[in-house]
Amino acid sequence: MRNKTTISIAYLMIGLLLSQVAVAKALRSPVQTGNEIIIAKGDILTPEKYQKITTQYMDYTVKNIHNAIEQLNHLKQSLKNNDVRVAQMAYIQAHQYYETVRPIVIIFGHTDRIINSRSNDFLAGVKDYRFKGFHLVEYLLFDQQNNQATLNAVDELLMNLNDVKRRVETEQVDIVKLIQSSADFLEMILETKLAGKENIYSDSDLTDIAANVKGSQYIIDDIIPFLPHSTSAPIMKNFNKITEILDNYKIKTNEYKPYDDLSAKDKAALFSVLTQQAYLLATLRATLNLDVYYKYQY
Repeated sequence: MRNKTTISIAYLMIGLLLSQVAVAKALRSPVQTGNEIIIAKGDILTPEKYQKITTQYMDYTVKNIHNAIEQLNHLKQSLKNNDVRVAQMAYIQAHQYYETVRPIVIIFGHTDRIINSRSNDFLAGVKDYRFKGFHLVEYLLFDQQNNQATLNAVDELLMNLNDVKRRVETEQVDIVKLIQSSADFLEMILETKLAGKENIYSDSDLTDIAANVKGSQYIIDDIIPFLPHSTSAPIMKNFNKITEILDNYKIKTNEYKPYDDLSAKDKAALFSVLTQQAYLLATLRATLNLDVYYKYQY
């Protein structure tokens, strides 16, 4: 009896071992051979003809982050002078500059989550210790009207923005990610701003919508010479439609009416044209035949 039990256990162990080997083989990726191996890589080399575009856009990004920093410093000085209204306008302008280049900042890891987190990202809302950055400043300045707490939040935001600026000054973005960012700008509008969910305390989402559109079109304006007219024409037509709608709410350069003034008709029109435009921009990598993978020859 004991021998039979020992044999049974031995067979059981062998069976388990063989099953693990089978699972391991099932999970193992197939061996790649030949001269057409495709290898994924994080950063795709930018063809020389696009390098001027990517370099210029990084300069544009640095400039806008610098402008955001200047507006935040203006906000600080205005609060110290007890000029709350001027400080509030400085916040709106600072966030607009940031939104003009935000998708590029998002490329650099979790930076945007620190600089631009919203209270509804967290279960504890405004009480969550992770709620910081632009929207904490917005909450304290517009909702709580707590000048000292606002100044403290601005100091932390400035520290993080200056860090981002230093990093962007030494980085490059590849053309694939840059073109993808042109569509990402519009996706941001559709996800939050068109519903008025980005700047819920300052009611300034129209300003940020205009900033996102500006950032997207800046990329496309540089790419246009490389696109066939049949591709570029509907894209530029859509940008003109978007601008025409937003101009109805424009007060002056870089200043727009509150989001609550946006009519249901214009909101629906923006949704329609932005959705179509985001789709068109998402196809540009294929149109330009830009690979997402390296192909190594052996």
